[in-house]
Amino acid sequence: MGYMIATGNCFGCGRLFDFNPERVPSIRDPRTNEREPICRACVERVNPTREQRGLEPIRVVAGAYEPEEVG
Repeated sequence: MGYMIATGNCFGCGRLFDFNPERVPSIRDPRTNEREPICRACVERVNPTREQRGLEPIRVVAGAYEPEEVG
């Protein structure tokens, strides 16, 4: 029995943060076309702008920033 968690930099602000790699919200890097994780603070910061532009807000699913039990 163990836990899974990843540590990486937020694509939005560059801050190091912990996340569940299977649940964390991500956005596509236009330079590489790869999905990159974003932290909760960036999600909260960008969602009002997304909604003003008529876009769906980024949803944070349960456990996105928590370790997940595996095994």
